Amino acid sequence: MTDVNAEATAARGTRRTMAEEVYLALKRDLITLRHKPGAALTEQGLAERYGSSRVPVREACRRLQQEGLLKAVPYKGYFVDRVSLKDIYDSFELRLALESHALSRAAERATDAELGRLAGLAGTEYTFHDWESYTEFLERNEDFHVQLAALSGNSRLVAVLRDLIGAMQRFFMLGLDLGDFAAEMRGEHEELVALLQAGQVDAAVACLRRQILASRDRILKALASGRIDLPLE
Repeated sequence: MTDVNAEATAARGTRRTMAEEVYLALKRDLITLRHKPGAALTEQGLAERYGSSRVPVREACRRLQQEGLLKAVPYKGYFVDRVSLKDIYDSFELRLALESHALSRAAERATDAELGRLAGLAGTEYTFHDWESYTEFLERNEDFHVQLAALSGNSRLVAVLRDLIGAMQRFFMLGLDLGDFAAEMRGEHEELVALLQAGQVDAAVACLRRQILASRDRILKALASGRIDLPLE
């Protein structure tokens, strides 16, 4: 009985590992728009693409539904959630409220050492028109903003903001390919940390709001331009 239980436990662990791998790979492809918004996906097709059985795919898709990246339709499969102007505006409105509050709390609590570590995350750029570079940059950008929120000491706020920024990554991807903003975005992050280190809280909040709104406007401009080069396979 012990051997059987051990084998069952090992099997569950392997399945969880595979489900995590599928989840991460599929999420990355959704964020980088390799799966076009509105596209239909099937468990069998995803299993073949990611080299797994259908069970890990189902578990991964369930998580991505909760994050707002996929929608399930009975007897038809999954559909990539569409990008809408309302969702963009709503998401940025919520992010402004959450991250501005987190920044104000972080300014009250953060130590010099913590701000120093945050400064280390600020200096990151991307290579224009390199979609793989965009993906890596967005991951590091998410780390910066989540770590900034973590300095607030409010773990629930951090969890909500992390999920929100994760779901917004597809939006950010659209804005990056509109032009080469790498140095500008790095400068924005470095300016934000410098203001916090100088104790200029109001200026830091204003800086953050300016950055968030600039990001939103780049995305809206990209959608309006019709010049987005999606890396579809």
